[in-house]
Amino acid sequence: MLHISGKEFGYLATNKVYENFNLVVEFKWGTKKWPPRHADTTKRDNGICFYLPADQKDTVWPKSIECQIQEGDVGDIWLIGGATVEVEGKRTQPMDYLRVQKKTDQENRTGEWNKVELVVNKGSITYLVNGAVVNTASNPNITKGKILIQSEGAEIYYRNIRLAEL
Repeated sequence: MLHISGKEFGYLATNKVYENFNLVVEFKWGTKKWPPRHADTTKRDNGICFYLPADQKDTVWPKSIECQIQEGDVGDIWLIGGATVEVEGKRTQPMDYLRVQKKTDQENRTGEWNKVELVVNKGSITYLVNGAVVNTASNPNITKGKILIQSEGAEIYYRNIRLAEL
């Protein structure tokens, strides 16, 4: 099991660069939240980013594509630092941060375990939450890089982490 306190903003990153992969994690929110997410009305937030270029400067948050893990928003795609993809045949615009909202809500309530799967293969990106496809994209403008797990102000637990190259 991986426990992230969330107290500090940052991330854990793979040493290895990945291009085509399947990543499966189960997560559950803890009870602790830290500034600026400490208010009762603020959503718990973390995420899994991928395609972090190996030569990218170590910064929060580096150029990458994120699978959002945030209360109520699990499965949103966040494009960070100019990353772009095609969604329904249309290319997104390069921006510092751009959100592609999930198509359906499949996450369990806070405090319950959720399963998130990222299938990234040959230019196709698919996010599944608890076994259901919630978001898809294709043809990213970055195509390989490290994978990272964020720490972003909220306590979270991960288990059954499986990463396989495709």
